[in-house]
Amino acid sequence: MRILSTHKLICSGVLVLAACGWAVAEPVRLTLDETDQPVTAATVAPVQHTEPIRPTASRPFSLSLTADGDPPESSAVRQASAQEPPTPNQDTRVSVRPPDGAQVAQPIANGPLRVYGIHEEKIDNPAALQGTSRFTQSTTPLQPTKKAQVDASPMDEAPLSRFSQAPVSVTPNPEAKTTSPATVEPSNATTMAAATEAFSVWQIFPGKTSLAQIESQWGKPVQSRRIDQDKHVRLYQQQDFAKVEIAVEKDQIVSVFLIPAKPMSLDLVEQKFDLTNIEPAAVRDSSGRHLGKIYPERGVLIPQSAEGSPLEVDRIIVQAPSAESFMIRASSRSPLEFRDRLNDYQLAIAQEPYSAEAWYETSLILHRLGRDTEAFEAARKATSGVGSSAEHRLHRTLLTVVQGNLASGIHNTQQIAEDVTVPEHVRAKAHCQWGDLLQMAGPQKNREAVQHHVKAIEIASPLVNDANQQVRRAAKQVLVDAHMALAIDIATGDWEKKEQTVNQWLLRSKVYIDDMVTNEEGTGELRMAWLTKSLMAHSFYNAPFDPGDSIDQIVGQYRELHGKTDDPFFHRALEWETGQALSQAVFIEHSRGKHDSALKLADQTRAFLRGGLAGREVGIADHLLLGNLYFRAGAICAVQKQDHNAAVHWYELAMQHLTDQSLQNIMLDRRGESLVSMGVSFWATGNREQGVALTEQGKSLIESATAQNAALQKKLIVPLDNLAEMHRELGNAQKSAQYTASAQKIRQALGDNTISR
Repeated sequence: MRILSTHKLICSGVLVLAACGWAVAEPVRLTLDETDQPVTAATVAPVQHTEPIRPTASRPFSLSLTADGDPPESSAVRQASAQEPPTPNQDTRVSVRPPDGAQVAQPIANGPLRVYGIHEEKIDNPAALQGTSRFTQSTTPLQPTKKAQVDASPMDEAPLSRFSQAPVSVTPNPEAKTTSPATVEPSNATTMAAATEAFSVWQIFPGKTSLAQIESQWGKPVQSRRIDQDKHVRLYQQQDFAKVEIAVEKDQIVSVFLIPAKPMSLDLVEQKFDLTNIEPAAVRDSSGRHLGKIYPERGVLIPQSAEGSPLEVDRIIVQAPSAESFMIRASSRSPLEFRDRLNDYQLAIAQEPYSAEAWYETSLILHRLGRDTEAFEAARKATSGVGSSAEHRLHRTLLTVVQGNLASGIHNTQQIAEDVTVPEHVRAKAHCQWGDLLQMAGPQKNREAVQHHVKAIEIASPLVNDANQQVRRAAKQVLVDAHMALAIDIATGDWEKKEQTVNQWLLRSKVYIDDMVTNEEGTGELRMAWLTKSLMAHSFYNAPFDPGDSIDQIVGQYRELHGKTDDPFFHRALEWETGQALSQAVFIEHSRGKHDSALKLADQTRAFLRGGLAGREVGIADHLLLGNLYFRAGAICAVQKQDHNAAVHWYELAMQHLTDQSLQNIMLDRRGESLVSMGVSFWATGNREQGVALTEQGKSLIESATAQNAALQKKLIVPLDNLAEMHRELGNAQKSAQYTASAQKIRQALGDNTISR
């Protein structure tokens, strides 16, 4: 299973000012020729969303394997100091068991793989996970809503999986009491050939073939073993097979276990079962060792042969298609294959409409695509579904914050982080998310954010050598996220030795990223995330930093990732995230006074972001990012280039984002100042009506901010002066005098009697 090494979405919260690089210049005065200078970027860091590592699937056949190795080594992490920033513990080791060639106990794995009877608990639906509720419950579970149904899936926008067959219907019907298995029916040629042959093992399909049919064709079994009143196993001997075991429950065939008399070729088995058009999935144990392959649409499992040859088959297990089998295939796919993974999750949901894991994984991808309304609905189904976990609740909490409820998000994340019954790797992730949300709450929460990010490292560090592959990888992902988050914390906070400490945290996170890419099947998305966070950190304080090398690496990572898949959904997400990364470089270049470079890069960044907007819901953070990026480019044209026509081109793009209704109560003063500056360029290009309107709108936003914080009153002077001059030139002397008087009144209240020219 490949690790879900997801590029963190830089703008996924409510107040993601840092990610947007917001540094609004002093508004341009209409009657003065002074140069705008950007203020220091807002000290708020974005929420960091980590795609969690899915828990090990519980399979209906026994595949219990263990790996040998040394016990995990714990790593102490020094707590944060109130006087100086914490530094990473350089003694922390990053050593893991490689996924392939691990030294593990072999005898059990290479011995005969058997179905150990039928579990004692009553399972009305063999597709249900062991120990979960049956579908036919007396109390009807929460029905999936229409928004998150399969027909609303992004799968409607592109072809399904290249290996999924058209006749398979995957749309779940929440009104139905049962769901038909999404099986692949035998082809017409296979059916006609079977009609002319004697009934054989290749024609048995659990859930479809009746026990009476087998009895009429094969007669009495050689041996029968009863498990309980309703369950028993029948043993038959058929041509070419040393053993044919049929597990039966209430006269329904549950599974078939076949041992050929001699090993068969994989091609023959695939031909007999009509599997050639079905993409198989690798089945692995918790340590990542390969155990065999499964064909989900048919429910056929082929364990690894005793001789280890992938082309020989010495055991076959046939079951009814289940949600779990589709989840196994989805987990074995590359994390870059959004389309095919979504298709597998939809097939799993068709089998088990209340599968928490399937809805959770669907939500993760929808979130990456920027479809957060649908992502939240899917997350809600995950938290109310069968097999719901604390990790699912943690993800839903994050989406609650994206929708605007930061206080609730902090409270719910805290509950999960402090719950000692939650697995350690999930608690570590919760502490990391807790720190992210506190950082979003404002500068006053900076030190608390640092403490929780350090706590996340403290919990996750001992798990980097865990024998369970998924726990180990989840812990390393937390270490990557927490180290990068601490770099942002130090960059935005009031700490000594800021530049030195920020670089230490960034370099330490890169060590874990390199390890994950080398040993844990991580992808280049991790490197893209690191480059983005590095640029963000360097944009928060005055330090000599040239982003040129980072820009080249970002574009290189984009090309590499883009070339690895033809998946259109992943390409959209990649373009958006590349644009976010490059936007940080634009802000740095602008602050360094490299205006030509910043303007050229802004145009390139816009191309990436525009491609990523396809099918995306533009949220609060997205509006802030786009609005500030376009405003920065326009300000360079207006102030440094004195080209108001070019500035208006960028300002028209910025306006639609900075004036969006979703930002009604967000960054009132800074958005107001931006609109005032835009008004000057529109006025200068002859669009006087638009110039006045933008200046009035900016003044109103600043007035609203002043009502909440009287210290911002000084910011009203510039729009009032500009409006006074505009109305004077328009011939409205009375209105001009009113604005002049209002500006002078504020100056007198602030002890500044200077009259603007």
